[in-house]
Amino acid sequence: VTQNYGFFFQSDWEIDDKWNLLAGVRYDYHKLDALKKDGTRRYITNNVASPRVSLLFKPFNKTQLRATWGTGFRAPQAFDTDLHIAFAGGGISRVQLAEDLKRERSNSYTVSFNYDQPTEHYIYGFTVESFYTNLQDAFYLEAIGEDQFGEVFEKRNGDGAVVKGITLETRLNYDGIIQFDAGFTYQSSTYNTAVNNSDILTPKKKFLRTPTTYGYATATYTPNQKFKTALNLVYTGTMDVLHLASTNNLIEDEYFKSPSFFNLGINTSYKFKVEKLKTNIEVTAGIKNIFDHYQSKFDIGKERDSNFIYGPANPRTYSLGVKIFK
Repeated sequence: VTQNYGFFFQSDWEIDDKWNLLAGVRYDYHKLDALKKDGTRRYITNNVASPRVSLLFKPFNKTQLRATWGTGFRAPQAFDTDLHIAFAGGGISRVQLAEDLKRERSNSYTVSFNYDQPTEHYIYGFTVESFYTNLQDAFYLEAIGEDQFGEVFEKRNGDGAVVKGITLETRLNYDGIIQFDAGFTYQSSTYNTAVNNSDILTPKKKFLRTPTTYGYATATYTPNQKFKTALNLVYTGTMDVLHLASTNNLIEDEYFKSPSFFNLGINTSYKFKVEKLKTNIEVTAGIKNIFDHYQSKFDIGKERDSNFIYGPANPRTYSLGVKIFK
């Protein structure tokens, strides 16, 4: 059983036309009813205050500079993503919490520059943002052995981790007819101390299943109130993925470097009115993952590594919909 209570206080101070200070704090009380290794119950409680401060400076009408510092936390508990590992190796494995497990804390710093140029018919702009997050007592899973059900993993606190990078975003709108948005991120995600992901593999500092580069782009065409077409692209760069050994698939555990993916989709909609019925009908049609950039390598059999999944969630997918409304 998990309980969480919290409240948030915020102050927004507009110092003058150029400066704005936003400050706040969130207080959380978290309680987890967990099982010990011997089957008895224990209660993990946390009282956490998470402050946040953001300073905005507008040197000119078209530009903004913003600096932000904030803290956060993750309470000690097992999440669904942890439990997905359970079927690897053909058994019903379990994830347990370390006896001394405590909350994960973060300190985040961001600095951004924003520019927008409006005119009579269009507006365009861009944003450059750098970010740095220091994780303290970062969570990780460690294989600690097997029992009658399968392999046992324990969630533990590491020494910490650092996530940092830079993001560039751009945007354009022309008379509300054409809208374009795009963004690209370069990111580094590493533990301070290498984490043991397998009994036979070299420990890694780098986060698994976390790409170094990723981005998106969307383009929308709306010539009138009835017709709308949207293109969207999601780019996912290469990343290291843990591949656990299993019968008929892999002799030994390995680190697998996934390919990069470009997931392009299109969706079109058209609205028309049925006067006799006094109602409106909207017809939509679309294709997701047009070029079918999808994972090509899968495990087979009941002992497969079910967590060996990467890339887009779906292969090429067609959709057709009808919406009736007044």
